[in-house]
Amino acid sequence: MKNLAKLKKVFIWGLVASLIISALVAVVTVVTGEFNEITSKVLWTLSMVMIHSLFSLLFIWGDEKKDNFSRLPLFMNALFVLMVISFFTSIFGIWDIIPGATISDLYITYFVIAISSLHISVISKTLGKQKYIDQTVYSNYFFIVFTTLMILPLIFINNAFEFLGEQYSRILSAANIINWTLTILIAIFYKINMHKYQEAAREVGQSSQKKTSIWVWILFIIFLIVIVPIIISITFFLSLFTAF
Repeated sequence: MKNLAKLKKVFIWGLVASLIISALVAVVTVVTGEFNEITSKVLWTLSMVMIHSLFSLLFIWGDEKKDNFSRLPLFMNALFVLMVISFFTSIFGIWDIIPGATISDLYITYFVIAISSLHISVISKTLGKQKYIDQTVYSNYFFIVFTTLMILPLIFINNAFEFLGEQYSRILSAANIINWTLTILIAIFYKINMHKYQEAAREVGQSSQKKTSIWVWILFIIFLIVIVPIIISITFFLSLFTAF
């Protein structure tokens, strides 16, 4: 974790230096009035440096507000690593080192990984309460990783459903169903456990109010934004397969 903290500082200061250099180049370009393809790429590079610098400020703020960011350490660290990768991806795309189509696929991949890490981070908050909850969480970890790995080929392969076949779609659909069934079970188990805890606390005259609904809402939002469209698209393509 200390090494990652140092990496954050190095990357952030690197962005600051890049921002200053890019700004100087942009100023010289504007003053001289020489606009060409290289100038355009320099200005786009400056824009990417500025955008990633702004996001870096969130992590500076996170270091100062550790109580906020420490709640989801896996997600925040994954997000930072993805931001670093995103910076170099954007630069490689601007300077035509990586084709534009590949760039878009990479950013979709980063989004999927970020959502998966958020999913894992949220359900990890239920660990350490009951053994059966822990076992369910560990099983959910497996299916989150499994479905994520199965989704990635769909991003990079053209006509992926036709290439990978109907069986692949069926396995992915089944894994998604198991994945989110386990997540719902975790939420139910955790709520039951908290209810028992609150009942026991009332019996001894203690106050026990713990806010857990925020994590349920986060999972619900993830489900609506990501999983539902995936399931609908898979169901649609499966219907095409069975039609022929």
